[in-house]
Amino acid sequence: MDKNTLVLRGSVIAFGAALLASAGSAAMADDDQNTRSIDVGVEIEPLTGPGSLAMTVESDSTVLTEGPSTGLERVFTGTLPKVTVTDTRAPGDIPDGAFWYVMGTASDFHDEEGQNTIEASHLGWSPRLVAGEGEGEPFVEVGGDVAPSDPGLGDQELLYLAESADANAAGGRFSAVADLDLVVPADVTAGSYSSTITLSLFE
Repeated sequence: MDKNTLVLRGSVIAFGAALLASAGSAAMADDDQNTRSIDVGVEIEPLTGPGSLAMTVESDSTVLTEGPSTGLERVFTGTLPKVTVTDTRAPGDIPDGAFWYVMGTASDFHDEEGQNTIEASHLGWSPRLVAGEGEGEPFVEVGGDVAPSDPGLGDQELLYLAESADANAAGGRFSAVADLDLVVPADVTAGSYSSTITLSLFE
């Protein structure tokens, strides 16, 4: 494991499947040069189900790497994997005046031996929308920056939100990421630490 690792899990786990097959000629020639195989591949996207509001996360992990540290503190940065909310509901199924929103909270960091802890309050984020997937739309907004200090991501914080009806009418698929910052004292005990960020979709 990398020296400074942040493990992230979303509240909805996406899955994919691949199918590989080969096809050859039914009439085999004596010369092998007249025989060819063709690989056939297919990627099956996860089903969100008809008429559903669902969240997917691009990856279940991310890594923080050391940035511009000082003699007083060490700074580690990374990026939250892309979070996408998809709304396939019929317009008439959306409650009047409803908003959907994604919240995130982090657990404390623990080293591999379980002897040392870095509190989640040392982790912060700066959410932003993904270009072409919500950026510039007036009905989609990100949460405010959360500084890596008390409470940091130790409390539940807003990643982004949207007006349900307007977002649905505009295609119903919007994404956000966040820049992550972990700031710890310069004398922090060395080790390989991990935390879990839990993301939840509400309406």
